[in-house]
Amino acid sequence: MEFHRVIRARRSLRAYSTRPVEPEKVERMLEAARWSPSCANRQSWRFVVVDRDAPTRGAVEETLDVGNAWARRAPVLIVAGSSRPAGAVVESREYHLLDAGLALMSLVYRGVDLGLLVHPMAGWKEAPLRAALGLPDDFAPMTVVAVGYAGDPAELDEAARKKDEKPRVRKALGEIAFSPRWGEPFPATLPPSPAKVFETDIQLRFRDTDAMGHVNNATVVSYLETGRVRFLVELFGARRVEDIPFIIAEVSCRYRLPILLQDPVRVRMWITDVSRSSYRFRYELFDPTDGRLFVEAETVQVMYDYAAKRPVPLDPAFLASARDYVSGE
Repeated sequence: MEFHRVIRARRSLRAYSTRPVEPEKVERMLEAARWSPSCANRQSWRFVVVDRDAPTRGAVEETLDVGNAWARRAPVLIVAGSSRPAGAVVESREYHLLDAGLALMSLVYRGVDLGLLVHPMAGWKEAPLRAALGLPDDFAPMTVVAVGYAGDPAELDEAARKKDEKPRVRKALGEIAFSPRWGEPFPATLPPSPAKVFETDIQLRFRDTDAMGHVNNATVVSYLETGRVRFLVELFGARRVEDIPFIIAEVSCRYRLPILLQDPVRVRMWITDVSRSSYRFRYELFDPTDGRLFVEAETVQVMYDYAAKRPVPLDPAFLASARDYVSGE
């Protein structure tokens, strides 16, 4: 998965499936953490992995606060922290804390990249956790991380479900980044989201389904093509193939829910990552009646001169007309 998609996909959700996590995926997460940067290369991070069958599992679960009872369904719990003596100290700054944070983020993002739900928690009691795992006094535990596959939100209690249903929001860039001195907002130029998105309904056909009874994954790519053509027809007046001077250089799809023949489907799309001769479309295939997200996808279009048989710069007129649909996310 491309890194910007990993960032977008990461959510600290609470509904876990009981499906076991493959040991090699946990190992890949730990490998990502192992290669993280650290002050003076001291590598002071430490992790304790507690899977479902571990003899310490029950005791670790008992350390979780009531509000984190949902984490007991997660097949794997990882205690993350740092060794104080192993960390570098510069002036009075103890860098073992930063080291552990950097490694934890690597671990989290690698888990998301592997299709896992990874949720670090602050709600646990330190003394019983130390006793349960035999943690040494010089080890600073910082979080317990729930790892597993996404489950059914309907199985959560109401309080946990409402937390997961809250929209994902972030502070504006100017609130967290300054230049050239503190308090002067960083001069952001990219729009956080497009002013407009293009939407169109997709007509499903019986022949789109496969032996499993849902729309074949490969057919989804044709739905993206339908959206692209309608976008260019409705916004730019394309009437012939020659009026669409773009070729597809890349297609990627993330399938979230199967599409069934009776499902209403709409495609939502906008533009990101505009460069000299190419731009990227981002898509969401969703149910307009209830908002269920079936597929997230991206395509890269390259403006192409068929006569010269080479890419050419994007048409300024195209960019001017498409500017409302461009996002900097």
